[in-house]
Amino acid sequence: MQFDRRLTPDEFWKHVDDTDERLRSTFAPIEAYGLARWPGFSMVTEWDDSGHTRVISFARAMPATIPTASTAPFATTAAPETVGDGVPDAAALDPRDRPPAPPVPDPFDVHVHWRVGESRAVVEQLRRRESALEARNTAWYRPVYPTEHLPDRIVDIKVDGRREPFEVWVRGAVWWAATTLGGRTLAVSARDVPFEDVAFRRVTDVEPYLEGRRAWLRRVRGEA
Repeated sequence: MQFDRRLTPDEFWKHVDDTDERLRSTFAPIEAYGLARWPGFSMVTEWDDSGHTRVISFARAMPATIPTASTAPFATTAAPETVGDGVPDAAALDPRDRPPAPPVPDPFDVHVHWRVGESRAVVEQLRRRESALEARNTAWYRPVYPTEHLPDRIVDIKVDGRREPFEVWVRGAVWWAATTLGGRTLAVSARDVPFEDVAFRRVTDVEPYLEGRRAWLRRVRGEA
């Protein structure tokens, strides 16, 4: 019988090393998409070994917070040091005592999703996450109504230098967009970022995004 316990620092980083190696080994041929230009911080936030989900996230500065499982808008990953939201378990991040954590807003400005699934269904899932996040941080919930399944507009966004039509949904400062490429969905969720500032490129080298994740882990663990 294995009892729950906190990981030692060596055990934690061994898990991170193993996870990084798994991401490298499953990267091709599906790869991922990211922003063509971004002056700030970026890292891998979601991944599964089957290739169904690939997400790279971008922030203006490296986040100093750890989104909790109940508030972070991330999907499930198979990484051993993560919880259900795809971010490292606070228990693993801090091998000392764990105080109860209040809900933490999403610290990222843009999430680029490369997913299996119909594009509108993917966006609806992302919008429901945003509604759930608002509910936990503001004590009220705004449901996604059936009539909102239709996009607000169509916007051309560059993908690898070519303009592609994206369906776009807007709610205040937050917007979502998606298109279908080669049978998969390329989607984005962004906050306070203009449409014209967004362009995508296929990621052929995952190492910078893995290193970004490691740098973030060092920061939130107080090792930076």
